[in-house]
Parts: sequence; C-alpha cells; structure tokens
Amino acid sequence: IWNGVAGMRNLKAILERDVILPLQEPEIYETYRLSIPNGILLYGPPGCGKTYIARKLAKILDFSFREIKPGDLSSIYVHGTQGLIAKLFNEARDNSPCMLFFDELDAMVPKRSGNSVGHHYASEVNEFLTQLNECSKDGILMVGATNLIERIDPAVLRPGRIDKKFLVTPPDYEARVELLKLYIQDRPQEKIDWHQCALELENYTCAEIEFIVNEAARNALEQERKIINGDILHAAVNNPPAFAENVEQ
Repeated sequence: IWNGVAGMRNLKAILERDVILPLQEPEIYETYRLSIPNGILLYGPPGCGKTYIARKLAKILDFSFREIKPGDLSSIYVHGTQGLIAKLFNEARDNSPCMLFFDELDAMVPKRSGNSVGHHYASEVNEFLTQLNECSKDGILMVGATNLIERIDPAVLRPGRIDKKFLVTPPDYEARVELLKLYIQDRPQEKIDWHQCALELENYTCAEIEFIVNEAARNALEQERKIINGDILHAAVNNPPAFAENVEQ
C-alpha cells in the first residue's frame, strides 16, 4: 500500500497500526473501546517527506485531501482568521471523509504564553481547538506537519485533539538505497554501487538525496556519458547535508 514511499519501515508499520486500521475498521476498535485517531502530527527536519506521507495516507484511506499553509488562514480583518478556520472545518465536514493537512502547524497555532503572541493569536488558537475537538466524529482527520514541535501550543497536542505524534527523520540506510534507485531510474547509468552511495549519504534528507542525484545527472550530461558512481559521490562531497550541520551545532 506504500508504493512510492521508500524505506521508513517502522513509521509505515506504526501508521498502519495506529491510523489506517482504526479508520478502515472502526467497528473492531469500538468493540475494544479504542477510539479512532482524531489528529496526528508529523514532525522532524525539513525535506524528510512529511507532506508526501500525508498525501499518500489520504490516498490509502480514500479521504479527500486539503492542504493548508499559514498564508491560507491569514486575514486583514479583526477575527477574520477565526472565520476562515471555522469555514475550513465546515467545508471538510461537507466533503467527509476528509483529511485536513496543516503544513507548518507551529505558525498557525503558536504557544499562547509569552509576550511574542498577541491576543488575536490566542483567539485563533482557541478557535482551532474548538474545531479540532472530536472532529473525527464528523469524518475529519487532522494531520499537522512541523519542523518545530516545541513552538506549538501544548493544548493542541493533547489526546483527543492530536492523538499520535510521529517523528519523521532523514532516511535510514535501507531507505537511502531505495531512494537512490527511485530517483535514478529511467536515466542513463552504469556501475552504480548502491551500498557505497547510501553510506556516503547518511543524514541526507529525501529532498537532498533527490538533489544529489540531479546534480550527478547534470554532471554526466555535461560530459555526454552515463551517470556513474563517482558523479553521486562528487555531488555529495560538494553538498553536505544540512541536518548533520544542525546536529553538530
């Protein structure tokens, strides 16, 4: 069911157990008095495939999909954002079952404590909480994505609102091999050592690995030959992973 999603074996297994099966077979879970998920959060470094996973999850569940970015809920009018939030959830109810995917959730529901968050933000977070409460009963699955989980208001992360939190990290060795093969397929190539390349790409995100393969292809094109192992290794040396730099700091 995860065609096109390389690696991430543990994450996919957990999503199947905690999200997909409860939503596909709710009667069984109700027998054991286990609630179906109301909301989930995908968090971790940028470029690791959180948006792609959310889209794939909606397809597996056969839910309609709506992606919301911070700018989609901004308004120049007083309490305008609150109205947009209410409208968004009402439209989702009309199109249920529906997945509402909030990208950069931390920017939409920041912590309400401290001087940096004004009264209008607090009102918007309150409206979001009101709509989020038990939205699963209306056929809505809320999925949030963030690189900065610590900036999200704690009330949003409570059970009954966001029930499950999944860390999405840079791909492991197995996933890196799969990603390399996925990104390089249908391109002229020869003598690629997948093992060596995957080892060299430790800590690279999915997006960074795709960039490396594109750089390798560009180098091969300029020299009018097939992509070889050295093209990938050379591109990796010249483009270190951002995640590794953050870890070292």
